[in-house]
Amino acid sequence: MKITLEHTSQVLVNVHSLEDCNGDVCPIHKLTDHHMRSFPQLWRDDRGIMERTCPHGVGHPDPDDVLNNEDRVHGCDGCCAAPFGKERNENV
Repeated sequence: MKITLEHTSQVLVNVHSLEDCNGDVCPIHKLTDHHMRSFPQLWRDDRGIMERTCPHGVGHPDPDDVLNNEDRVHGCDGCCAAPFGKERNENV
């Protein structure tokens, strides 16, 4: 299966199907309404994680990539912090 990531032209191949998707959240099939949803997705093959690239060009862990909660280290500029008054995805 091939899929184009959200807000980008990056295409992933050999992606699991919706039928094989486990859990309630997935950065490919079951996206949530988190505050970084408008940022382009970026698959980091070197780390095996999905990121969201903020307007400043910094990659932040995609809140919907719940399988990779242990690898959240990144060069943060603060864009992954939820704005005041907007509920933050519990997976961040």
